[in-house]
Amino acid sequence: QIYDPLEPVNRAVPGFNFFIDDIAIRPIVKTYKFIAPDPVEKGVSNFFSNLKEPVQAISFVFQGEFMKSINSVGRFTVNSLTTLGTFDLASRIGMTENETDIGLTLAKSGISSGPYIVVPILGPSNLRDLSGDVVEYFVDPISNNVPNREYFSIGSGINARAEVDEQVDQIRKVSTDRYEMIKSIYYQSRNSQIEEDFVQNLPTPKIYIE
Repeated sequence: QIYDPLEPVNRAVPGFNFFIDDIAIRPIVKTYKFIAPDPVEKGVSNFFSNLKEPVQAISFVFQGEFMKSINSVGRFTVNSLTTLGTFDLASRIGMTENETDIGLTLAKSGISSGPYIVVPILGPSNLRDLSGDVVEYFVDPISNNVPNREYFSIGSGINARAEVDEQVDQIRKVSTDRYEMIKSIYYQSRNSQIEEDFVQNLPTPKIYIE
């Protein structure tokens, strides 16, 4: 059962978010996806994904995953120096991408998710993940050191919205309770990330054959 004590307030937010999406965000995303060839979209997605590597490296340090932290720094260095992050060369040479964030770091430390929260414009979250987002805002070494940070944030947000455009279109077609659907999808996604991270860090069993 998802803890949602703020449901009466939360239910009022998705309608506002869809309204803002309809008049401002969706037209930009649809135009971008229509004009930009697939390789360009992939390159832009890689660019913003690469810029997350430094703050992910910080997250891995908090988790005690020092090799993954070093890997994230290495990935950022390789991809930035070769293609400004638009092509994932690091993966091609064996530096596997490991995704994480401060919210997952808090989850690994045993902090519960807290109440479900729907944030205006930003969408579904919970107290733990929203707190993680706030921490990332202040510790991210990239976004804190670029000029006109607000434009960088808008560009990153538009890219993130473009990446889930098909899923958003599917939700729009649903005539039943969109609120419950969005909440369920959000928690399924976050829980799968937490469980995947947990499985990856299980010790490898040793099998002895006599």
